[in-house]
Formats: sequence, structure tokens, C-alpha cells
Amino acid sequence: MISNFLKTIASIVFWISLVVYTGCSSNDEPQPVDCNVSTLAVSSTSTNPTSCTASDGTISATATGGEGPYQFALDSQPYASSASFTALSAGIYLLKVKDNNGCERTKNVTIISAGSTLAATVSLLDSGCKTANGTVTINATGGTGPYTYKLNDGAASSSDTFTNLSAGTYSAKVIDNVGCSTTQSVKVLSGTKYSTQVKNIIDTNCAISGCHVTGGAAPITWTTIENVQSRAADIKQKTQSGEMPKGGPKLPQAQLDLIACWVDDGALNN
Repeated sequence: MISNFLKTIASIVFWISLVVYTGCSSNDEPQPVDCNVSTLAVSSTSTNPTSCTASDGTISATATGGEGPYQFALDSQPYASSASFTALSAGIYLLKVKDNNGCERTKNVTIISAGSTLAATVSLLDSGCKTANGTVTINATGGTGPYTYKLNDGAASSSDTFTNLSAGTYSAKVIDNVGCSTTQSVKVLSGTKYSTQVKNIIDTNCAISGCHVTGGAAPITWTTIENVQSRAADIKQKTQSGEMPKGGPKLPQAQLDLIACWVDDGALNN
């Protein structure tokens, strides 16, 4: 009787070890939340800086829907639990909220200096994947000309156009002739397209029988863009490390670059 009990325990340990080793199970990939239909939303209130040289503006965020707890961020800052942002100068800020399911929502919030009409919009050109062909053009209006322009911590220039940029986030600033300024965070994209550049890689290497379950169909339908988007960061990490495709050779570098560029652009449905 003791012998049968030990055999049973050994059998259980064997099957657990097999599942852990192969990473394959009918439910090893829990179904993701579809953030496209999430009720998550973000709203805000704000106060303007008291002068052109002051940095005393504020933004307060409120999240609703989705699943709490919520986290908040402004521009490229890391997410945190605080919904209040202080010591802000004039500019256009990207307010972001993320819920407990990992769903995100954003909105632009504009705060202006008291007494100033200075404003700016930005136009962008894509950089290309792993190339530096991006362009940022700052279009200023209002205030008192002439204007000068800055990108990140570079020197102020009379030129409103910045070229030869890699994909990434930049701080675009315009300053008028009396010292008023406005700043906004902009993101230059690589322009990598899911429909024409990434989808075939996923279809060929992941949307196949046995990819995540030995001898069977994967528990997630990888031909559905929403499923790919919900796992985008994981796909990038595991393809770069060679963990994916499961059981196959590492993808060629050109395909790894396209996946990484698409994910870094925000895993867009393009």
C-alpha cells in the first residue's frame, strides 16, 4: 500500500516537472483582458502657472472604470500611485493612467502661462526601424516673435525643424521674444507596420499547431491582433532572448528588429 502511494506521488511529480519543463499546458497562457473594450477612462483638472517664468502649474487626474487600483504618469515619467503633478511650467502634457489589468488610457492636458498667448503644435516624420530619419517640426503661434526652439537639452535655435532623429520620446520647446515658453513631449515612431511587416512573422512562427501546447492548438489565437497587442512586451522580450518561438531557432535579426520597433512604437493596429 505504501509502495502504491509512493508510485502515485512520483507520477504526480513527473507530470508537474514535465509541464514546468516544456512550458506547455492547455491553460499555461491565461486569457488576456481585451483593453480595447475596457471602460477605463481618465479625466483631469489643472491650474496654470502664474507667469512666464513660473513653474507652479498643477494637474490632478481622476480615473474611472477598468479595474483598480490605478497608477498615473505624466509624459515619460514612470507610473506611480499619485494622481497629482505639481511644479509644472506652461506646456502640453500627456497624462496617462494604467489599471490593474494593464490597460492604459491617455489624454493631452494644456496649461498656459498667465497673460501669454504663446502656443505650439508639432508635426513628426517617422524614423524608420533602427534608422535615424525622423523629423520634429515645431509650429509656434501667439506670444511675441521672433521665436527660438529647443529639442531636449540642446541649444536654442532659430530653426523650428530637427532632423536625423531616432525613434524615441523628445521634449520640444518654443521660447518667444519676451521669455515665455511652452514645452511638450513628443514621440517619434519608427513607423513599423503590423499588417505588412510584423503579422507574417507572428503568423508563421506563433499561430501554428503545437506552439504552446504539445501536439495541439495554442490556447491564444495569435492571428487576432488584440491578443498579440496584449502580449506585445512579452513577445518582444522572449523573441529577443530566443525563448520564442518555442522549440524553434531564434528569429533572424531583421525580424527581431521589426518586432522590437513595432512594440516600442506602442504595438499599434496598423
